[in-house]
Amino acid sequence: MLARPISLILAAGLLILIGLSGMAAGGGLLSTIANGSSTTADVRAAALAFGTTMAVYGFAAVLAGVGLLIFRRWAWRLGLLLSVVGLVLLTGAQLAAGPDLILGFGVAVWVTTFVCLVAPDTRRAVAGPPSS
Repeated sequence: MLARPISLILAAGLLILIGLSGMAAGGGLLSTIANGSSTTADVRAAALAFGTTMAVYGFAAVLAGVGLLIFRRWAWRLGLLLSVVGLVLLTGAQLAAGPDLILGFGVAVWVTTFVCLVAPDTRRAVAGPPSS
């Protein structure tokens, strides 16, 4: 069995945590809409789209985290893509909303995830054995 570098374990753990929280938030939004809240059709459609997107994004993050733990190169690429998208969206929200502690924490988590993903030990672990 190959040893997993701490940077890979941390990146995988953060992706799984981010993914589970995204799935919970998206699912919560979807259940609110499904329970017949009295909103207009426009708001309902937007909430359905936003909740579905959050849940799918969260599922992809969990998938990337689990894939990293089993040394899959596609999981590293997916995790990298998700972290860049997450950073762009959260940074944009932070700039639009002004200083916000929760958004700032989210940016810090995504930066940590990105740094762990691009760490040499993580990249070496998912690259597979060197070719002869």
